[in-house]
Amino acid sequence: MNAAHAEPADGRSRFATMLASAAVQDGAFAALIVLSRITTLFGFAGPVAFLALTCLYAVLRASQVREVFTRCWMQFGFPVLALLSITWAEYQGITARASVQMALTAFAGLLLSQSPRPRAVLIGLFVGYAGYSGLSLIVGNTRPIGTTHEMALLGLGGEEKNYFADTASTGILLSLALIVPGLERRNLLMAAAAAACALLCAVATGRANSAGAVVATLVAVGLLMTLLVLRQRPPALKLLFASSLVLALLLGLAFYQQIIALAAQLSDKDAGLTGRGYLWYRAQFIVAQRPWLGIGYFGFWTPANPDAVGLWHYFDVRQEGTAFTFHNAYIQTQVELGAAGLVALVGSWLIGAIMLFRRFVLTHSLATCVWLSYLALQLAKTPVEPIRPGTLVAPTILLYLALGFGCFPIARVREQSASAQRDRPGGAALAAAAMR
Repeated sequence: MNAAHAEPADGRSRFATMLASAAVQDGAFAALIVLSRITTLFGFAGPVAFLALTCLYAVLRASQVREVFTRCWMQFGFPVLALLSITWAEYQGITARASVQMALTAFAGLLLSQSPRPRAVLIGLFVGYAGYSGLSLIVGNTRPIGTTHEMALLGLGGEEKNYFADTASTGILLSLALIVPGLERRNLLMAAAAAACALLCAVATGRANSAGAVVATLVAVGLLMTLLVLRQRPPALKLLFASSLVLALLLGLAFYQQIIALAAQLSDKDAGLTGRGYLWYRAQFIVAQRPWLGIGYFGFWTPANPDAVGLWHYFDVRQEGTAFTFHNAYIQTQVELGAAGLVALVGSWLIGAIMLFRRFVLTHSLATCVWLSYLALQLAKTPVEPIRPGTLVAPTILLYLALGFGCFPIARVREQSASAQRDRPGGAALAAAAMR
């Protein structure tokens, strides 16, 4: 028998050996977990598959479960508050179901964030996001939107345009990131394939006709490119960039109203951002009724709530349309969980961003660059979309994966990098270290 086709010494087939690889398992679980929640194509089977996969992965990675609770405990603030809100919620059944689902979704992301094989997780997510976005673009499921009846691309499962645009734009970031190891290993085929996937995802994002997603994607891609350029630069230079970025964010907060007005002008929306102005005006009175703890997580948009019914009637939306939102992450949070929820939400984001910037300054981690840019993608949409932990949705999985990765120990990355440099020659060692 040709030695090249010989079976492994332990008698297992090559396929069995591959399946036994921890890296392959991590990548496969990452891909399958997000695929079960990217799309509504699978109906009720999707959430069931998500829960089953998450539980199985937790059983296989018991050490990661422990690390989630010991390293990432700061990221449990918002899920715990949502669970506690059951006790004061106006609609306890709705809040109980939604808060438990959201906590499980957050846990799945944190569990993936503590995988000691970040490269495998990135590749698995790339397969899920870029693959689904590319297939959706090829199938071309579209429908008219708005008063102009422009055609917007939807996902294979009919996901609405903003949600699908988020999927496609995430695919762009993952595809661009995987060009790097291809170039570092001088594997032009790998780099070209990743670049082609990035292009397909970009076209899909544009065809989704979501102005907010396009702007957020440009911000995130710009940040990712900058982080990749600086990734192996001296820590002092990276610290200077991180400080400048924080200053820019503070300036953005200072000129918040002007930015919103500019976004409305660039996206051809009315001064109220297509009704958002009235929603935000009404939200002031709703928040004033329960300013500290809110109505309970996920407890506002329900047919049992007369305030929600009134807003649905105003916007000519069916009462069943519980996916309707205040189109602002901070206002939505204040309505549901009051000032306590807003502090928990913004605090968790701030802590996660600081921890990721710390990793960026002290390591050459490619995964850190990806998750910082993903945070930028999501946070850029918070003024006009309800970007906050949701129930059984893929963006919440990735949001907590990004926040949790900031807690991944830097010492382990350095040990893995040193080991790779000892065991592998030249560029291969550098590529392996960079992917941590």
